[in-house]
Amino acid sequence: MTKLFAFDLGNVILPFENRQIAEKLYCRAAERETFTADDIFAYLFDQDKGSVNGYEEGLSSSYEFFLDVRDRFRLQLEFDEFREIWNNIFWENIEVNEAIVYLKARGFPLFLLSNTNELHFAHVIERYPIVHLMDEWILSFEVGAKKPAKRIYDAIFEKMDVRREEVFYIDDVEEYVERARAMGIRGYVFRDAADLWKALGAEGLFR
Repeated sequence: MTKLFAFDLGNVILPFENRQIAEKLYCRAAERETFTADDIFAYLFDQDKGSVNGYEEGLSSSYEFFLDVRDRFRLQLEFDEFREIWNNIFWENIEVNEAIVYLKARGFPLFLLSNTNELHFAHVIERYPIVHLMDEWILSFEVGAKKPAKRIYDAIFEKMDVRREEVFYIDDVEEYVERARAMGIRGYVFRDAADLWKALGAEGLFR
């Protein structure tokens, strides 16, 4: 029996496209002939070596992260301009929002479990009220660990006394869902809102 739902943020609650960050930063570079927008994207977002990984684990401040990117690519912009480029990548999935509102009305505890960073999350809580329906925010930059590290999943059970099989975890990244399942958490790979509603129906929530 499900007693708690844990949602990923990016590409579940809020779809996003971060390639535009690299393209916009490239336009602000002083020496564009020495690298490409793809080079900036790889430096930031490579799955294993991307500089965003340390930032999303809380290993640097937002300003330190900005300085590193600015200096490496000789970007001609100030922090406030960087923040706007960095943050304006999200939009809402209205159907997923409706599912969250439905679950909240049914009295289920709702957790947010997200690999994210300080700038993005400050932007999200200001612009997207849906995250305020969550009972707890478990954020990688605050926990000091990113999915699929065991530590960030364990934070669920530090905040609420539930058994692992009583948690229904929703994420678009199959690797993260498989890690949760290996820990005994019931994981669901998000594809689209219609399929999520079917999964909720299979939980017997519409009886």
